[in-house]
Amino acid sequence: MHMCPQSKELLSSIPPPLSEQLRSRTNALQSRIVRANYNTQFAHIAPELADFRHATAGFVDGMDDDALSESFRSTVHFTTYEAYAPLVARFSEKPCKETAIVHLFAPGLPDFLVESSATSGGLAKTFPKYNRLSTMRSSAPGSWETADPLWRRTTAYVYYFGCEPVDVENENDRSVATMYLTSASVVNRRIILNLDPEQDEERMGTFILNHAAPYAAGFIKKWWSFLLIHALFAIGSKSLRTISVAFINTFVSMMRHLDSEFDMIVDCIANGTIPDLDGVDEVRHYLESSMLPDPERAAELRRLGRPSSRPGWCSLAWPNLRSITCIASGIFALSVPLARSFLGSNIRIRARGYGSTEAWIGSPYNPLEPNQFKSTDKNVIEFLDVNKSSRISSLAQLWQVESGKQYEVVVTTGDGLWRYRLGDVVEIAGFDATDGMPILQFVERRDVAIRTTDFMVTEKELRAAVSSIAPGVLVNIVDWTTTIDDRHIPATIGFFVEFADEQAPIPDLARAPQDILDALSDSNKNVTWALDHEVLGKPTIRVVRTGTFGAFRQMKLDEGGRGVGQVKVPVVLPKPAYVAWFSDRVVWEV
Repeated sequence: MHMCPQSKELLSSIPPPLSEQLRSRTNALQSRIVRANYNTQFAHIAPELADFRHATAGFVDGMDDDALSESFRSTVHFTTYEAYAPLVARFSEKPCKETAIVHLFAPGLPDFLVESSATSGGLAKTFPKYNRLSTMRSSAPGSWETADPLWRRTTAYVYYFGCEPVDVENENDRSVATMYLTSASVVNRRIILNLDPEQDEERMGTFILNHAAPYAAGFIKKWWSFLLIHALFAIGSKSLRTISVAFINTFVSMMRHLDSEFDMIVDCIANGTIPDLDGVDEVRHYLESSMLPDPERAAELRRLGRPSSRPGWCSLAWPNLRSITCIASGIFALSVPLARSFLGSNIRIRARGYGSTEAWIGSPYNPLEPNQFKSTDKNVIEFLDVNKSSRISSLAQLWQVESGKQYEVVVTTGDGLWRYRLGDVVEIAGFDATDGMPILQFVERRDVAIRTTDFMVTEKELRAAVSSIAPGVLVNIVDWTTTIDDRHIPATIGFFVEFADEQAPIPDLARAPQDILDALSDSNKNVTWALDHEVLGKPTIRVVRTGTFGAFRQMKLDEGGRGVGQVKVPVVLPKPAYVAWFSDRVVWEV
């Protein structure tokens, strides 16, 4: 039996010696970033940096770390994406000219351009990432790989790797560099595995490290096909020990799709074939060369039955499976009960780090706690007290935050972001006893809420309300989202929900709208007021057909999304068109 890791004890406050060390390290990091990016095009023109330019003109190189950091803290104003967007647009110009983008946000040219998933409904945001390829190419040789399909494969690594090259030309119209347009998750995975995009073609038919699926599987652009091919290679390997995936609900989607196509997948394992799926043709040759017939494994799986046939199916299909690493906090926590029905109780759910398209925020701190992250020392993190005014004087530094208080994350990065408001709200869980670093717990997105003229319900309150539903209902929820439901007077909060089986009877479902209403009333006095004044009705739950949320993710990818396997569904639908799209897929209402 494997041993469970021990929980780490947190400090409730930072001892003075650790506080001083933390301040010194932060000042050194902040000074390095400021000195590197001080002479960029953005730093020369941004209005938000005008006071800083005035305060430090001609003195930056001569200032020590403490003086430069203090000047930064007292004069640099908050930035949002709108401050960067006009310069970011230069990356989309055809042709993309070196003179227009060199030293734009950081020295030199970026290696990658990463796009957000546009979850909030607006246009995707693009952020340049610098010095990734140079670091990769100057480090140790690339990831160990083999073309041998008999190699013992122990990790289901369910990640997309695709990049789109963007040429950069000089004034003579000659190509001088190549950037790669993709998602932040792709860049992070490539850095971890040392996967240079220039070597992609020669790697397509190989297995990276101990991955269950060949490298080519990471380039399938169709959502369901991407999941099913990874599932095929995963269950073909009885020796699987770990599963690595971006979000816990991506794992749930993969298992449910495997369940619906189980007979076909087992036949493929028996015969050593690749199914005829949408979006697979471009990599079919590489997949087929990596697939050998295994009638013995197929017979085992037929005897076991499909994943829905018994609880804890994964521990039976993969006797050596020990853990799944993924994001299972925030909105994704509600997928844990259904994931557990597949995993069983003995397979650990391990936390993945806390990051965003804009910046890395923190690494997993406690493997037993999916929502505890140790603040990064790669970027400068500051904290805006959510109970104070949105001024730079309301910012707290790493050594100034208080345990139990909530803050909005503000980042300054080597990639050229200056006091960028991330919009994420975190709570300080405590401090690491070794170095005093704050331990963060994600709370919610600050700008995500159901809003009317009479009340507002936050993302955190919506998640808590859904969590209050009876366990027998929760374990069947695949995904959900919300909107204002104004089909009747008074309007109310409307939920679109996908269940594992849209037709199966679910005990206690009929009382779910009242459970949600009770939870919202308990957490939000404005909801109680709205009920008393008859300007809010009982929440509605509309059940959508099986596969609806997967189809929504594919629609987002077809609209230009870059991260297959990492597309998120918003907690609150931001567009009337999305509400209409979900409404067209309702099969019945609670």
